[in-house]
Amino acid sequence: MGAVVLASVAPVAYVTGFAIFKTTAGRMPRLTGSRPFHTTRHLALDPVWLLGMITIVAGLVTQSLVLTDLPVRVVVPMYGPVLAVLLLVSIANFGERVQKGERRALAVLLLALLALAAAGGLLSDGGPPDTAGPWDASPPLWKLAVLVGPSVLIPLWLFTVRDEPMDGRHARQVTGVAFGLGAGVLVGCAESSGASIAHLVRDRPRQWDLLLASPHPYIVVGTGLLGLGLAQIGLQRCRLSVVVVVLAVGSKASLWLTGIMVYGQPWPQSPGKFLLSAVGLVLAVASVLLVPRHEPEEPAAEPAEPPRDEPRARPAGLPAAAPINLNPAGAPRPRRLGPQPPPVLRRPGDLRSPASDRRPH
Repeated sequence: MGAVVLASVAPVAYVTGFAIFKTTAGRMPRLTGSRPFHTTRHLALDPVWLLGMITIVAGLVTQSLVLTDLPVRVVVPMYGPVLAVLLLVSIANFGERVQKGERRALAVLLLALLALAAAGGLLSDGGPPDTAGPWDASPPLWKLAVLVGPSVLIPLWLFTVRDEPMDGRHARQVTGVAFGLGAGVLVGCAESSGASIAHLVRDRPRQWDLLLASPHPYIVVGTGLLGLGLAQIGLQRCRLSVVVVVLAVGSKASLWLTGIMVYGQPWPQSPGKFLLSAVGLVLAVASVLLVPRHEPEEPAAEPAEPPRDEPRARPAGLPAAAPINLNPAGAPRPRRLGPQPPPVLRRPGDLRSPASDRRPH
């Protein structure tokens, strides 16, 4: 029972740390993965961001210790109630709104968490299993490289090469699904290696040379820092509710699959729990696919009418100005520019002047 209570502390620390990240995002300059030294310098020099990182690391250590007593399928559903609290925090503190497509995704995610909770024994009278099951903390390096390598390289490519902020008139604001997935896979790799460190320390205490000779400490530091940096970039541009929910789904799916394929965690033995676990994983993936990739476009505002020039007020005591006469008396009237009568044509030899035509005969 104590392990279950301790397992609920880790997601609280995670959500608290990411909420601290969101508060620091507004006052930081624009961060981008294509400028890693610029991003690293601003993150390392921000004490509030470092506080959030320490909070998340505390949650990672707590979860690693819990995984020495409970299997992964029991720990994963613990994040459900905390994600609900996260949505309330994002709405109340950051003024975010949950869109229509995101509500459908959250409903599917709720079904996934219920299926996983049933598979882990959290909804039954017998309770969760008492042991964590087998965990091979020293797997073959080729298996670790084949399965963990792509999980690191793809987000790293997104972090350093494809992270170009789109500006312009026709650019659409993204919701943060890509940032959440990339950071989630990296955090999931750090969590699985953290669980391996916890198993090594428990099984072989004080053998620090063996621990330092394993790849797990370096995987934790490298993937953990990259994942938190990518999450901070996403939180600076996108909503907290989308980035962290997708990050949680990606990290827990990565932790579960890596634990099974690399570290020897078994699937549930009974057919019913195996089916519930498979359904839960499929529904979790479907919930991410249902999240819209772009924010809804806002209707274009009508152009405002130009302000009219109002007549200036006449100072008190001054007489009103007389109207200006544009054609005073005696002035020559302007020549009409309309059509003129055709000239009179005379026959050749007719030498009479126009004046002789007016003399009486």
